[in-house]
Amino acid sequence: MSLATTSDRFRRKSHKALVIAGQLLQGDPSGLLRVAAERLIPKLERWRDRLWADHLRIGLLRWQPGMWASSAERAAVLRDSRLLLPPGWDPRPGERQRLEQRLAARMRRSGAAMVTCDDWIRRDGRWSWRQKPLWDALFDRQVGIAEGPVLVSGVLARRLPPRADHTSPAAWRSALHRLAEACGGHAHVPLPLVQAPAAEPRPLTPAAPAAAGAPLVSLLIPTAGFRHRSGAGTEMLVLNCLRSLVERSSHRNIEVVMIDGGELEDAAIASLENLVVRGFGPGRWRLLRERRPYTYTDRINRAAAAASGDFLLQLNDDTELLDGDGVTALLRALQEPSVGIAGALLLYPDGRVQHAGTAIDNLAPRHAWAGCRPEQLPWGTLQGLRHFHAVTAAVCLCRRSLWERLGGLSERFPINYGDVDFCLRAAELGEHTVLVPDSRWIHHESASRRVETPPELADFADVWGERLGGPYCVDTYCSPWRQLLAAAAPGR
Repeated sequence: MSLATTSDRFRRKSHKALVIAGQLLQGDPSGLLRVAAERLIPKLERWRDRLWADHLRIGLLRWQPGMWASSAERAAVLRDSRLLLPPGWDPRPGERQRLEQRLAARMRRSGAAMVTCDDWIRRDGRWSWRQKPLWDALFDRQVGIAEGPVLVSGVLARRLPPRADHTSPAAWRSALHRLAEACGGHAHVPLPLVQAPAAEPRPLTPAAPAAAGAPLVSLLIPTAGFRHRSGAGTEMLVLNCLRSLVERSSHRNIEVVMIDGGELEDAAIASLENLVVRGFGPGRWRLLRERRPYTYTDRINRAAAAASGDFLLQLNDDTELLDGDGVTALLRALQEPSVGIAGALLLYPDGRVQHAGTAIDNLAPRHAWAGCRPEQLPWGTLQGLRHFHAVTAAVCLCRRSLWERLGGLSERFPINYGDVDFCLRAAELGEHTVLVPDSRWIHHESASRRVETPPELADFADVWGERLGGPYCVDTYCSPWRQLLAAAAPGR
């Protein structure tokens, strides 16, 4: 670490310490609580299956400023609002009162027209905290109990259409979200306030396969021929990657477009080409050479321009397909309406999560739950498609038509965040990004790479800061406290 970097970190920490000390001297302990929440809540995700960690997170969240309002303010909100409870939800009197008071306080502090909350759900013989994402806090349709309590303002309640059929609530739920945005927005209480009826995830109904046969998928693989240790010594990462696809993938209509900077030797190229041709047939191998200084964006854009498939799969050379339906599952996800980009669940070799979706917290993209075991993730997370701000380009599928509409990856992000920027630009066109848990891959190298602040982070904040809502653009799973710090003043 350079002396300048060390000095900058010391300066930031000293400033933060002085601010907290000033707040404490003025009788305002919120500065200390904010720092405690900022530092502890994301770290506590590693112990999601431990009740003590849940209770500590809950305690930190309850003290955040966005959760407080006077009794008179709460009463005023409740006089002109309505608590909606789905059929089957029957909170006890004391529980209902606590639920109403917390939701009313959040509505008062945020000025939102609709407020939702997390809940407790029965899992493995005990109650577990089920956290819900702000972008669909009534929860995704793949999960059994798809809804929860909602406090709506009087204005919104009077405009909301009656709910005729609870068994197919999609249209009603969409209307609720649209009206909430028109009437004042949506806020969330990231605390479990009520017990949900016990349920298991619904069995997923796969989308029907494409009628016209298996589409051609072009794999875009930049590589420098790096090697890693295996049982037999060392081998090229890209060789291991392609071997897993040839041996395991149930989808066989695959084209490989590989691009390097001249690092691959002739013998290595011949070996890779032979593997691809034997596995996927003649005409399915293409090698490009880029002698200019390395940038991921330039190489992946050049590979995409040379590809022939209607679907483009960005693929890091240090990945390994675990399940034979990994590519098929990504293709199936793109058949869902409004889904434009599909990413895979990536695991470290020891089984821990490396990537289960990218979410943006404080204008910094982050891998949600990196380092957790899959069973420690929030209930239902791996039961079906899950919406995220973005997915990593390590394994990322989109249609060629979307790639061309967006002009590929932005040259503004030569190494880092080009994939996040791509997903966010797609969302502006109405094309959502989903994590596909049924597509599972090992990501070999990320566990040993140094974690440093990429130089493009400032550029990312510059491009997306205002469009995402400033520093309070949050991942409401891992950093719900930030959402509460964005509470509006009582006079809003």
